[in-house]
Amino acid sequence: MKAANFKILTLALGLTGSLFSQQAEAQHAGSAVQQQACACFEVNVVGQGPAVILIPGVASSGEVWQSTVDTLKADYQLHVLTLAGFAGVKPIPMQSWGDGYLAIQQHAILRYISEQQLEKPVIVGHSLGGYLALALAANAPEQIGGAVNVDGLPALGAMFSQAAASNNTGQQQPRRFDPMAMAKSMATAEDWQQRIVSNMMSSDGQTSGRVMGELMQADLRGQLTNIRVPVLTLGALQHGAPYSTPEQVQQNYENQLANAPAQYHSFAFARDSKHFIMADAPEWLNQQIGRFLSQRGKE
Repeated sequence: MKAANFKILTLALGLTGSLFSQQAEAQHAGSAVQQQACACFEVNVVGQGPAVILIPGVASSGEVWQSTVDTLKADYQLHVLTLAGFAGVKPIPMQSWGDGYLAIQQHAILRYISEQQLEKPVIVGHSLGGYLALALAANAPEQIGGAVNVDGLPALGAMFSQAAASNNTGQQQPRRFDPMAMAKSMATAEDWQQRIVSNMMSSDGQTSGRVMGELMQADLRGQLTNIRVPVLTLGALQHGAPYSTPEQVQQNYENQLANAPAQYHSFAFARDSKHFIMADAPEWLNQQIGRFLSQRGKE
């Protein structure tokens, strides 16, 4: 798809079963960011070349990918999503969730790929986006060219259940939710902590809560055997609870993704990074993604 011929799409996947489109005039082909309205996500598109779809996590804006966009936009067409209900994007009405938010977003992304005539794009996702990237690699390998999972897990709830079973310290007092404390556990730099809190506060709380609930119940581990496209998992090892050491964090990643076929799946770990690798190790992250995309282009 050429940068000068984007459409504004209204995707009603899982909601009404219909798709409407209207033409939009491109701004400065190849360099301008295009705004696209979507019931399931909003999209900014920049650059020309092979297509890459970038998906942020829960309560995050697509702007978390800005350094990656700046690094790759000369060589790739980047489709940067902000999912419905997060960072100021209108939420999907909950009575329309049907099989759930995770399923809606998988179908929406696949419909977007089809309608925009993207040729096997690579899916790059962080956290929730990493889960979606793994899900698409397992469930729709014929429609994508590969996936980069940035600090996402196929079975988040299992991690906490296993940790609780092996570290039974008795009842703990519930803590009041502190957005800044959470942000500090996810990124080191103060400006990133402020950005994370700002995104949280501009997100729909009910959407964030229910999506986290879905992620805690979801389990992709059995489906990972279906992966037939290259997949790279980038793990951040400074996670802390429920695993306190980098070695424990890495072992959890390797255990959770053990079913992914070794000929398709590989790991790389950012030892000194917290959850937002794009904040704590942006150059490393972009080098890993760029190398992965370059290898895909040679196949």
